[in-house]
Amino acid sequence: MSCAERGRRKRTVHAVRKDNKQRFSLLEENGELLIRANQGHTVMTVESERLLKQILSVDEVQFCVHGTYKRNLESILESGLKRMKRLHVHFSSGLPTDGEVISGMRRDVNVLIYLDVRKALEEGMKLYISDNKVILT
Repeated sequence: MSCAERGRRKRTVHAVRKDNKQRFSLLEENGELLIRANQGHTVMTVESERLLKQILSVDEVQFCVHGTYKRNLESILESGLKRMKRLHVHFSSGLPTDGEVISGMRRDVNVLIYLDVRKALEEGMKLYISDNKVILT
């Protein structure tokens, strides 16, 4: 590995570790450093089942909430939550004020939408959890 390659690798590892929201994961495979997004994928070829842990029981998730803004509420009430250009709708496993929530919700949201995980699973909705504890539908 050249000096430039070592420098790039070191900067990449540093950037991933310093990211407060833990947006990325690193994996070393056959001497190669691989990086991936934990969630927020927009590429349709991403296979959720391979990258995320599927939630199969309500016991796995104590809390599931989507944060948004009052300006979006009317549209959500009319047509439901939309994934927009992403592969999933994002939920948090806690509130920003909890101190333990790393990612999954902006801190300045003013509307909280709670998901009934038991009912969602009973009705066949697939739920996943990312490495940084973001819940995805």
